[in-house]
Amino acid sequence: MFFTEYYSKAELILPDDMELREFAVQPFGGGPYIRHLSFTNPQELKAFVLKTVPLHLYYSVARYQLPAEKDLEAKGWLGSDLLFDLDADEVCGGSKKIYLCQDTGTAVEDPSTCSNVEEYFEIDKDCVEKLKESAKAVVDILKQDFGLSPIVSFSGNRGFHIRVPCFGDCALLPPEARQEIAMYVSGEKVPEYVGSFKEDPGWPGRQARGISHINIDKQVTIDIRRLERIENSINGKSGLIVKKVDDIDSFEFGDHLSPFRGVVAFLPSYTVELTAFSQKVKLEKDVPIKLDASVGVYLALKGLGVVKAFVR
Repeated sequence: MFFTEYYSKAELILPDDMELREFAVQPFGGGPYIRHLSFTNPQELKAFVLKTVPLHLYYSVARYQLPAEKDLEAKGWLGSDLLFDLDADEVCGGSKKIYLCQDTGTAVEDPSTCSNVEEYFEIDKDCVEKLKESAKAVVDILKQDFGLSPIVSFSGNRGFHIRVPCFGDCALLPPEARQEIAMYVSGEKVPEYVGSFKEDPGWPGRQARGISHINIDKQVTIDIRRLERIENSINGKSGLIVKKVDDIDSFEFGDHLSPFRGVVAFLPSYTVELTAFSQKVKLEKDVPIKLDASVGVYLALKGLGVVKAFVR
């Protein structure tokens, strides 16, 4: 119900060359991805989305002559954008993880004591600031060192995606060259510069400013057939909207990123106290509780319970 209502009104932001892109969705219920979809205009895609109401919605960073072809060679690769992924799990190693034992319905300190464990990752302000600093550093490298024009988006879950629309030689870079770029951007194998100044260009200046390494998922950058989330779609891992970020400094992580308003009846699967969007939430297994819709949907998609009803 929630996703259907949102997509009936949402305006998805699509690449201008969408007819050259492969689209993919993942349905509710944990089924396999449905790939090799092709649409020639936004109206076709919206009709498909309203009919299927997917949990996740993607397009390819690659352009193809025949994007609906299932055989990769037959698709006719025309080039790919560059994509960089920053995830809180990698950037914020010190953030709080709560381990939830499915066998007992309780939180455990040591995940090895339970055979079936669900993880809940609390994103605090310090983590968000680390993500923002990393995103700004990646953008700076792409602009200043490569002369590129990156686009930053909130992933809809717990990080940022930074995409560079590529044409010409940039688009045709093979995986090996993209790996070199990813290693450079991350600071891997960049030599240590001694005696550099903060205003120096490139990595010498960055190191002087205290930046020596950036945790990016290099495999995302290397993969020329990677799928990227469609801007203004819902991330099915959180119920939050994938949104373009024009000003990284002003970005805040919170329930305003959810399209869902009102109150829901939530049935918890665990007894645990946690934080969601800076809100303290106390759950008791199998005891219904009223929650803001943004929080209830978020926790449900994190596997912590079920939304039983929309209250108002």
